[in-house]
Amino acid sequence: MNYVWRDYSPETMAYVENWLDKPAVKSTGLDEGFRAFYDYWANEDGFAVGENFWCKVVFENEAPFAVIAFCLHEGKTTIMEVLVAPDKRGRGMGSSLLKELLEREDIAGFVIQKSEAVIFLSNTASQKAFENAGFHYHRTHEDGDALYYVYERDSCK
Repeated sequence: MNYVWRDYSPETMAYVENWLDKPAVKSTGLDEGFRAFYDYWANEDGFAVGENFWCKVVFENEAPFAVIAFCLHEGKTTIMEVLVAPDKRGRGMGSSLLKELLEREDIAGFVIQKSEAVIFLSNTASQKAFENAGFHYHRTHEDGDALYYVYERDSCK
């Protein structure tokens, strides 16, 4: 698809916060808003924005439609959060942006070889999006409320 990927910034903050409707909060756990999530991870010890922690707002035709946060830790990428605008949900855009993230070196500065994501058990839309992007169910969290999904480039060929 070739979306435009821009760093999360004060200019894009308002869009992202408006996407946090009740279904999004329920499926993400972002009760305090996306900015609180971003500020926490951007200031967490061991994380540096643009070095091993990225937060990108994704645009189609100059209109922002999603935000994704991911980090590089211990040789693998972890997709921390994906939030799609309410009017764009259910159209395959989440899968499409995940595929693009996995394929394009210019987004984070490297090609993602291995990635994982933790998805709430009740968030079937995200499970489907990640599966469509090449992730596979790996295991259930010991609490039983979340699923671990894994992507490995070599296994997708």
